[in-house]
Amino acid sequence: MPLVKVVRKGVTPSVRKVPTSTAAAMLPMTLERVGGEVSSENEELVKVEDLTDAFRKFEPKLEFTGTAGPEETAFRAEVQFRSLKDFDPENLQKRQEVRDDEGNVTYLRNDIADLKANIDLLYRLKDRWKLPAVRRAWTNPAQRAEIVNALTKLRTELERVAAEGKE
Repeated sequence: MPLVKVVRKGVTPSVRKVPTSTAAAMLPMTLERVGGEVSSENEELVKVEDLTDAFRKFEPKLEFTGTAGPEETAFRAEVQFRSLKDFDPENLQKRQEVRDDEGNVTYLRNDIADLKANIDLLYRLKDRWKLPAVRRAWTNPAQRAEIVNALTKLRTELERVAAEGKE
């Protein structure tokens, strides 16, 4: 059997080319493109430097309409994704503002955010009923009538807002 001699050497410096770009080249993915090939042989790939650059170049967005409940109440949501944080369920339940070139702000429609705001309002209202001052007011007939009147106005306003949302 031959004898093998192992000699350890130190690190030797050498010149190597440092990569200057770690860009990925990709095509924008849409529902129409899923499972398909490129649209033509001459289609150019998009060079993306990082995740922020990908969000800026492809501008991903989602628009959907759904129905809920026995009355088939329709709800819509428009969401634009600018970062990975926008995919968080908490952020999907908030209204998004969009600024145009002149700086004007418009809010995208998001019925899910409106629903969450209404649910939060109802929970706050429920918590207020537990307060001793409200319980005392409920035992007084005159104050009870005022509370019922205020709740009737709230209901009317909520029905008006709901009617506007259906249009």
